[in-house]
Amino acid sequence: MSLNLNYEPEVVVEDITELTEKEWRRYRTFGIGGSDAAAVCGISPWKTARDLYEEKLNHLSPPEDGWVAKEIGKRLEELVVQIFMKRTGLKPYAVRKMFRHPLYPFMMANVDFFVEIEGGIYIIECKTSFSYHMDQWEDGKIPRHYELQGRHYMAVTNVQGVIFLCLHGNSEDTFIERRLDRDLDQEEELIEQEAYFWNHCVQMGKPPAYTESADLVLKSIRERLEIREKQQIELPEQLSENVAAFLKLKEKKSELDQQSKRLDEQIKLTYAPIQEALKGAERGLLVVDGTTYQAGYTKRSVTSINKQGMEALRLLHPDICQEYAKTNVSYSFYIKPAKAG
Repeated sequence: MSLNLNYEPEVVVEDITELTEKEWRRYRTFGIGGSDAAAVCGISPWKTARDLYEEKLNHLSPPEDGWVAKEIGKRLEELVVQIFMKRTGLKPYAVRKMFRHPLYPFMMANVDFFVEIEGGIYIIECKTSFSYHMDQWEDGKIPRHYELQGRHYMAVTNVQGVIFLCLHGNSEDTFIERRLDRDLDQEEELIEQEAYFWNHCVQMGKPPAYTESADLVLKSIRERLEIREKQQIELPEQLSENVAAFLKLKEKKSELDQQSKRLDEQIKLTYAPIQEALKGAERGLLVVDGTTYQAGYTKRSVTSINKQGMEALRLLHPDICQEYAKTNVSYSFYIKPAKAG
């Protein structure tokens, strides 16, 4: 496939700020957006390609658990752009339109801002994050899932590049700027993956296979299925290999856990004399082979209520207990020999 660059993006919605939440979600089912690109490629930190497939078919609503972070990011966009303007003297401008690729109409995009740099048009993509994610941006890097988002936007809007702006804290020292230029080889590969996802999976009703991390896959399965208590079914025979592998790995893990417990015991025996030597001091210093080490205690406070306190609360203040004490039901997965009969 050789990319044709002689095009202008089509405008699907003139002003996305006028859309209701329901309308916005409906438009998202019409194609693949920039924030969907990483999920299509199986590298999203938040969702699987199967989750995205279900969303596009309107079988699954986008999760609401990250709405606070999204709202914070939205409200800080103007601040992030102002910092960029102050640093560079450039003047980004907002275009609140929803665009569509005229050659690949399943590719859609709405971007934060545009800016002109050296005669070329660039997209400004604003991000906010936490300090413990700063390593993802170290040494000039751009997180891969954001990079795919940027490449999707470049393809739809036919511009030269994307400027990522990320604010990690509450000062200019935590402000990061990264420039991503267009790479047609990578763009072509992304378009092929998105085309397969849309045409083969969404349009033909064929759910994509799970290829993501185990935790993300299991989270996806749990969110889509409701446990029907006391119901028992016969599982497909081809899963016998999975059962055998599961049991073998569990046995191996059990052996390693025993080794870990023995090592933990040895570790505790090595630091018991050190704790005794501290004589109640919060910390102590010791030079070993020219290096000064610190040994001490880290204080952690956790607010909780024990079983006796909960029983008293339930008895003396049942209204408060009913309002604030919630019972969460969870299910632990197991594989074990079935009881005879």
